[in-house]
Amino acid sequence: MSNRYKMGSDLEQWMSGKNLNVTFILTQDCNLRCKYCYEVNKNNQNVMSFGTAKKAIDYILDNHDIFTSKAVIWDFIGGEPLLEIDLMDKIIDYIMMKTYKDNHPWFSFYRINISTNGILYNDEKVQKFLEKYKDKCSISISIDGNKEKHDLQRVYPNGRGSYDDVVKNIPLWLEQVPSAATKVTIGSDDIPYLKDSIIHLWNLGIKEVPANVVFEDVWKDGDDILFE
Repeated sequence: MSNRYKMGSDLEQWMSGKNLNVTFILTQDCNLRCKYCYEVNKNNQNVMSFGTAKKAIDYILDNHDIFTSKAVIWDFIGGEPLLEIDLMDKIIDYIMMKTYKDNHPWFSFYRINISTNGILYNDEKVQKFLEKYKDKCSISISIDGNKEKHDLQRVYPNGRGSYDDVVKNIPLWLEQVPSAATKVTIGSDDIPYLKDSIIHLWNLGIKEVPANVVFEDVWKDGDDILFE
């Protein structure tokens, strides 16, 4: 493979954090209703248009004297970004076309980051996208631990837990991303499950499990004892 198409993990900018990070909030919609989610107004009306994305891309790429980073990370979040996989694909296609046409260094030196709840990970369109950009794309799946802990918070609109639908996609994810990491979100109700959840994730093959503490008003007097 030509160096022109390598991810560039050996480049100084990837290691130093000097790359530019551009985040697209594709949609406020989500197929889950996680109880601790800060995005409280989920709906399928507020979806980023391709025109909006194009204007942002044009502004950034046409002002290289302002955006001087040698590398860029295109970050896609939501809501649930995989609900808009067609839009994501169209955005990246446009970026590749424009950076090639303009002989922009980001044609080679870019990465794609996607944060997902994992429900749609095995979807045919999603897998086609990941195959298309397999040398450039990093995708993280949120799984809160074992079934008891995960299903306390990460539920569908009808209240049903989502663990079974996520965990079935973990083997494929780990096959494609062996160094994959997840993030355990900690709230008041699920602290008692924390140790077993981390062990469970390790046994699934996920070896990096940082913790994310819920900052919303869910904590009660005496919760600090649970950390002891």
